[in-house]
Amino acid sequence: MRKLTTMLLILAAVLTVAVTSSARPRAPRNRTSGANRPLEKATVKVTSFKFEPKVLTVAPGTTVEWVNEGGRHSVEADDGSFKSETLKQGDKFEHKFDKAGKYAYHCEFHGEKGGKDMAGTIIVRK
Repeated sequence: MRKLTTMLLILAAVLTVAVTSSARPRAPRNRTSGANRPLEKATVKVTSFKFEPKVLTVAPGTTVEWVNEGGRHSVEADDGSFKSETLKQGDKFEHKFDKAGKYAYHCEFHGEKGGKDMAGTIIVRK
């Protein structure tokens, strides 16, 4: 009886550890990490005539990196606050967003200001 009780206690402890470790919450991607610390970098994929994700929400102080996965593209803020050179496949462009706000952008070759065609938005909020 004592052996059975010991084995049941060990089994209960193992199950508690397994359930606790698998139930750990994961930090939301591209928002905050740990104890509400802003991520230092978030990524937008530049693909076949679109930005993925089209809308990205980040905390102030986050650097957004656009990674071109194919074709000839650019990243240009609708308000002119940032602009990349022409990006070829494999090229990257980064911009740090320090202030809260909504930043619309587009590809100068395949999109237009105002969200038409190849366009996206970065939302910066605390």
